[in-house]
Amino acid sequence: MLASLLRSEGISCYVRNGISSNVFGGGVDIGAKVELLESDLPRALEIMKAYDYALPDEILLADYEGDHTAMASRVPFLRKFTFETQIAIILVLILGLLALLVYLGSILSTTHGAA
Repeated sequence: MLASLLRSEGISCYVRNGISSNVFGGGVDIGAKVELLESDLPRALEIMKAYDYALPDEILLADYEGDHTAMASRVPFLRKFTFETQIAIILVLILGLLALLVYLGSILSTTHGAA
């Protein structure tokens, strides 16, 4: 809900472990976190205060050196998607390529066998 509020206020953010939190139904705290740019932090804190959200006890500034999301940020069309969506897109692309290889292999084997 916080991420939706921040986005509606024009702050781009990402929910880390959001899908995993939904799978466990909120009964297990697995550490879902809202991540945003450090430059947007002061405004985000103002919005949270205005909407009576509990302010975080600590604010972690991420060091993305070696982080898996840093690799995906180098691929232009994946940058705007959440990590879970990036994984899904990559899996669909891989499955599509495998299906294409199987299809081309079956065509080659039929044309090769017919000759």
